[in-house]
Amino acid sequence: MIHQKYLLRQAVQYVLAAAAVLFCYFTIILCVFSLAGTSYRSAAHVLLFAMLFLVLGLCFEPFERLMIHSFTFFKTGKRAFILMAGTVQLLFLWMTAYTADQMIHNIWLSTTEEMILAAVFLILDKCNSALPK
Repeated sequence: MIHQKYLLRQAVQYVLAAAAVLFCYFTIILCVFSLAGTSYRSAAHVLLFAMLFLVLGLCFEPFERLMIHSFTFFKTGKRAFILMAGTVQLLFLWMTAYTADQMIHNIWLSTTEEMILAAVFLILDKCNSALPK
C-alpha cells in the first residue's frame, strides 16, 4: 500500500513538472508571438504549437548533439567550435519552429518570426546552461 502511494505521488510530481515546462514554453511563445505580431486563430492553437515545438525539439535534439559532437573531429579553435555549435543549435531550433508551423495551419509565421522564436530559445538555452548547478 505504501509503495502504491509512493508511485502515485511520483506520477503526480512528473505530471506537474511536465505541465510547468509546457506552461513556460506556452508563455514564452505567446509573448514572442505578441511582440512579433504573429497571426493565430486562438490560444489553443498556440498551446498546440508549444506542445509540438517541445516534442519536436526533443526528437531533433539527439541529431543536433550528434552533429555538434562531430565538430570535435575538426582541428578548430575554441571560438570557432562555439560559433559552429551555436549555428547548428540555431538551425535546429529554426527547423523545429518551421516544422511545427507547417503542421498547424491556424498559425501564420513568416520565416523571420520563426528565426526570432529560434533565437529566443537559443538565448534562453545559453542563459540556462550558464547558471551554476
